[in-house]
Amino acid sequence: MTSVAAKVRDIVLRDPVLVECLSRGIVNFSSLARHLAEEIRAVDGEEPSVVAVKMALIRIAEKLKGGGIEAVEKIVARSALAVQDSVVVITVPREGIASAFRVASELGGESRFIQVVQSLRSATIVVAREDKERVLRSIGSPLDVIEDQSVVILVSPREIVDTPGVVAYITGFLARHGINITQVISSYIDTLLVMSTSEATRAYGLLHNLIEDLRKKYSAEGLGGTG
Repeated sequence: MTSVAAKVRDIVLRDPVLVECLSRGIVNFSSLARHLAEEIRAVDGEEPSVVAVKMALIRIAEKLKGGGIEAVEKIVARSALAVQDSVVVITVPREGIASAFRVASELGGESRFIQVVQSLRSATIVVAREDKERVLRSIGSPLDVIEDQSVVILVSPREIVDTPGVVAYITGFLARHGINITQVISSYIDTLLVMSTSEATRAYGLLHNLIEDLRKKYSAEGLGGTG
């Protein structure tokens, strides 16, 4: 049987807003505990003690303040931004996956931008707009084509590979500002955020300001570079 503490931890870690608020100490623990107790009751039909939920929240907050969120913020502070405009997101069904990788290999050295991500039943190609027709000719009928996209790229230090929560921190930050992300692709130290071109400029500005603010916050500790 899952403990109350484990259930509270699962709820908190699924919500970047709660993680940030707990890490910053800007939460009314009693009020949040009552809310989460109701959520657990609605899902599991159990009657968790509000006191037990509150104690679990306090322990989670102590752990986050002990370095979790700080480690994430320091990685973001040491990151750099880039943008690729005018890309298209093409999703192909299972039977088109082999063709997707074949055309990606052919375009690899020529295309201004191309990324391929495979799931169990489909593959998604994010490709420069000028190469869209060539991709479509190669793969046949796509499941979906999303036009007018851009890619905001976050290039981070090597520590991002071993530090949980960095992508959640970034996507949660953008979500709170109303930015819809079409695709999230992680490639070693690069985090690629695909979104509509109309939102990319604002997203870039928001992330730029966030990075600058975090650099100021941790400047006395000597952040180093992205390598």
